[in-house]
Amino acid sequence: MASPKDITAHGNAAVDQTIYSVPAKDSGDNDMAINEQSLTDATTMDLTGIVNKNPTYSMEVNESSDDDLLDNQISELDDPAAIQAQKTLEALEQLPQVMEQLDQDNTRFELHVRLIEILSLLDFPDQLESARENMHELFPLPESMWLDWINDAKKNLDTEDGEAKLRLLYNEAEKDYLSIPIWKSYVDFILARFDSVWGDDETGLNNEAEAEMVIENTREDLMKAVRATSYHVMESHEIWNKYSGFEIRVLKRFQSPERFEKVKKAFMERLSTLHIACEQTFSDYSGLISTFDNENYESNMVEANKIYAKTKEAAIERDYFEQQLTQHGYSLDMFYQYIENEKITTKKPSLNNVRGLYERAVSMYCTDVGLWNDYVLFFFERVRVQIFLEATTLRAVRNCPWSGILWAHLGRVLETGKKSHEKISEIFDRALENKALLASLEDLVALLRAKCDFERRRVDWEEPDEETIMDLRVAFEEALVYISEADRGYTAFGKIGDPYYRIEKYYAYIEGKKLGNVKKAREIWEGVIKKHGRQSEAWIQYIDFERSAGNEHRCASLFKQALSKNLDYPERIMDAWMTFEHEEGTVDSMEDALIRINKGSKLLTRNWQANLAEQETAEGKKKEKEKEKEMSAKIKKSAHRRKLKETKKQSFELSMAPSEKENKVHSVPTVPILKRKASEMNIFENDVFKKPKPIQKISAEPKVEKKAVANVETKPASGLGMIPHGMRNARGRGRGKGTRLAISRNQAKPAEQATSTHAPTAGPTAPQTITPKSNDDFRALLLGKK
Repeated sequence: MASPKDITAHGNAAVDQTIYSVPAKDSGDNDMAINEQSLTDATTMDLTGIVNKNPTYSMEVNESSDDDLLDNQISELDDPAAIQAQKTLEALEQLPQVMEQLDQDNTRFELHVRLIEILSLLDFPDQLESARENMHELFPLPESMWLDWINDAKKNLDTEDGEAKLRLLYNEAEKDYLSIPIWKSYVDFILARFDSVWGDDETGLNNEAEAEMVIENTREDLMKAVRATSYHVMESHEIWNKYSGFEIRVLKRFQSPERFEKVKKAFMERLSTLHIACEQTFSDYSGLISTFDNENYESNMVEANKIYAKTKEAAIERDYFEQQLTQHGYSLDMFYQYIENEKITTKKPSLNNVRGLYERAVSMYCTDVGLWNDYVLFFFERVRVQIFLEATTLRAVRNCPWSGILWAHLGRVLETGKKSHEKISEIFDRALENKALLASLEDLVALLRAKCDFERRRVDWEEPDEETIMDLRVAFEEALVYISEADRGYTAFGKIGDPYYRIEKYYAYIEGKKLGNVKKAREIWEGVIKKHGRQSEAWIQYIDFERSAGNEHRCASLFKQALSKNLDYPERIMDAWMTFEHEEGTVDSMEDALIRINKGSKLLTRNWQANLAEQETAEGKKKEKEKEKEMSAKIKKSAHRRKLKETKKQSFELSMAPSEKENKVHSVPTVPILKRKASEMNIFENDVFKKPKPIQKISAEPKVEKKAVANVETKPASGLGMIPHGMRNARGRGRGKGTRLAISRNQAKPAEQATSTHAPTAGPTAPQTITPKSNDDFRALLLGKK
């Protein structure tokens, strides 16, 4: 059964976009429906059989305690058989609901996957086979689902058509994706059939004539796998090694120069094919030569080495990208880089190598429309082989049926292949049945234009016939209905439709230019103007149509109508009108155009100024709101910081014990000078280290005293700088660090004596007694502030 990882690529896109609307063919009531009686029996059956086979399910009544009963119930829940039985019951309950949902909408990928899982779990082989076939009609299957289907088919190989059915499954799986595991399964199946006939050397098939047909059939089957995988540079050796082992086994039993040359040629071709494991291939070739042609070993290896050296050089370049793929988790972007390098490389370039990379990419990103589109365009550009183009485009729309671009590619490819009109029309009709495609405007327009292109190319314009013209007109009318229809429930375009009116322009061109039906073309353009009257481009294109039809007199009238509308770009209409008047107008029409354009310009200017003022006002209000918001944020932050400080302060005060507060108030520090507050230190130091003002002269003093005053500024040597001993004790020790700049007591004594002696002076006599001064007075005197 499919794991979630295997179905993710398809499941996600399928669920999100409700994809794959290609209707399943009517398979009758018996194809998908489970026999009513068997389903009833299955849903109503009990687990008697399971209970009888599994002793842990015996529910015999005994006299065990409640604890023992609980232990038994827990053990039953852990038993694998119990788990399996529970899953079976859940599957039976879900089966009717899933089948009912599929009957309502069979385009849901995840419902098909769930139905297959349920039927596989319930072991309903016939219904499971039918479910797989119905799913494969709509979708390509993931690798794991193919392997499950193949492994189930291998169980019936003994039946009459068992082998044919298994081969058919391998062929169908090959068409979906490149898968090395599926090809390995195929090769193992082929070799198992061969081994059953080949036997060992003693009792096996020893008659070469009888064995030849078996050998050729097996070789043909194996070469199919080798050719399909040879350009997978990383994993193709897994298939090649099995094939080369088969050839060597045959050569050992039936040795002949012809067989040896065939095997040797196969090895040489393999050495020339780009693959990362080329070194192993070269080593195997060396063993082949040494075993069967050792006499010419050197010459054979020299020849092979020339080929191998080029392959190895190219393999080294590709190995870098393979490592990058691995490191980037096989990302799509890395695949694109690898592919672009492969397109321009000069080391063993090959279109098959590019194709191999695309196949590896789409197997991992199967629902990526861009990747499929790039792959198809690569074929258009480099490999215009019809069979490849048809197969690739068909696979693209099976993987991405919601893409109008891919459906358009398919229609053109079938047209190139000369398919019938009915066949190609059927393709377009199938595409238009997809609801997801109808919900996407761009995809719908791409598809409808492709259909109209196809019908247009069928018309012989030199000798048109009525039937093909009618088919073309029907295609356009149908396209307009799809674009403009608004009441279907799953369209999202409303009454406006395509804002670029691409289908209408195309249709008007065909009617006016190709078919000469100007009246019909004018009707189409008038319909466009009704829907898109505010678009200046629509008016300009309408006017261009009238001018190209020779109706210049209608152009001026259309310009006037357009300028009276509330257009998206009225400047374009004004400019186009003036250009028309310069080229076609008269004096009166030119003056009339100038007057109307002047009025329109003024009105446009006023509207522009009003809009600008409104815009500036709105921007100003926006800026004011931003400033207010910023200021409010700052205020909140400031208040928050203040609140934090107050909280911290209160917490600190509450944390202090009353005794500690009392001790802090009454205790005298032992070293007060060292414990001064920082604020006092800073204030005093700032005062000390400021540049002192010069001391004002009170009177003429002798030079000796001037010198003494000067000495006071630089080096205190007089008693003026001393704080009286009693005052110092009264004001407390260590009031300021600056007081230590005063001289000591021993130095103060000479100063006191000097002041007591009456030296002759030129001014008034100094007082004999000195009034004790405070520290503030001393500081002010010292710094020249008094």
